[in-house]
Amino acid sequence: MPLESVAGAMRVAYGGGVPAVEIVLPHAVEPEGLLLREKPIPRPGPHEALIRVEASGMSFDDMLMRRCTCLDRRVFPMVPGRDLVGVVTEAGAAADPGLVGRRVAAVVPGGGWATHVTVAAAALTAVPDGLGAVDAVALAYPGLLAWHMLHDLAGVRSGQVLAVPGAPGWVGTTLVQLAGHAGAQVIGVSSTRQLAGVTGLDFIPVDHWVEDVSERVRQLAPDGVDAVFDTIGGPTLPESWEQLNKAGILVSYGHFATRDVPGDPVERHAALVAQFDAWAATSTGRRAVVADLFAAGPPDPAWSRTVLSGLFEAATGGRLRPYVAATYPLGEAAAALREFEVGGMVGRVVLVND
Repeated sequence: MPLESVAGAMRVAYGGGVPAVEIVLPHAVEPEGLLLREKPIPRPGPHEALIRVEASGMSFDDMLMRRCTCLDRRVFPMVPGRDLVGVVTEAGAAADPGLVGRRVAAVVPGGGWATHVTVAAAALTAVPDGLGAVDAVALAYPGLLAWHMLHDLAGVRSGQVLAVPGAPGWVGTTLVQLAGHAGAQVIGVSSTRQLAGVTGLDFIPVDHWVEDVSERVRQLAPDGVDAVFDTIGGPTLPESWEQLNKAGILVSYGHFATRDVPGDPVERHAALVAQFDAWAATSTGRRAVVADLFAAGPPDPAWSRTVLSGLFEAATGGRLRPYVAATYPLGEAAAALREFEVGGMVGRVVLVND
C-alpha cells in the first residue's frame, strides 16, 4: 500500500481491531517507493516486551539501506529504523511485568518505523519522567554512537582539540556536547546553511562553503588536532588524516559524499580499512578507525542501558540538549527521508505516531 494511503489505512479495522502499521522498504527504491503495511499487532515472546511506538529516528543507515549499501546486509522486504521510544503495553512471560506502562527507549538493528514493535526486554532503557519521546529518540542511536566514538575509540581527554565535520548534524549535535563535557575544544565544520541554524552548541565554526577547511584548522591547531570525527567520507578522508597531530586519530562513521557510488558495501569497507592501515603504517603514531555500532551485531544491552541512562539523565538535568530538526507523522516517512537525504539540517529528523 503506498504511503499516501496511510490516513485511510489506519481507519480500517484489522480483524475487528486496530492494526499495527509499519513502513516497509521492499528493495532498493527511492524514498517514494516506501510502502505502508498493516498487520496484526505482534505478541511478545517470553523475554520480550511489546512497545507502542511514539517516536522513531532517521539515520544515515536508513539512507544506505534503501540503496542496499549498508554494511550489515538486510533481507528485503524490511522495516528501517535503528531506534525507537514508546510505552510498553505487554511483557512476555519471562520479562519483568513492571515494564508495562513504562516509557522506554531501544536501539535496534532495524524495525523502528512502526506503530508496534517487540523488543528484547534486556535491550530496553527507561526514559525518565520529564523527557518526551521525541527528545529521547533524538539522543538514542546518535548518543550511543557519539559516546562510543569519543570514549571507546578515541579516548578523548580534557584539553584536547577535535575537528567535527558535520558538527550540527544528526550525530554531531550530541557529539559536540559530549566532547565539551569531556573538556575538549571542538572545531565544527559545516555549511553556511547549517551554521546559520545552530544555537547553543559550543564549537569554533568553520564554513566549508567559504573557507579552506584544512588551512583554517591549521590556523586553529598549528600542531594538528587530536581527533577528527568524519561523517562525510570520500574526498574528505585524506584531508581529515592530514589535520591530525602526531598522535591523533581519525574516526570515520559515514560516507555521505559517496553514498550514491555503486559497489558492494563489504568490499567498500574492506578497502577503507586497508587504506587506513596503509596510512597508519607510514605514520609514527596516528591511527584511523571505522565506527559502526552494528558491524558485529546489535550493541551490548548492558552497555547501551548504561550509556543511554546517563544521556537521558543529563538531558533531564539540562546538561545535554536534544536537537530535533523536524518531526513527521509515520505515514510521511518518504517525505522525511527525502528531506533528510538533502542534508543541511540541524539535529535529528524524527517520525512520530499519534
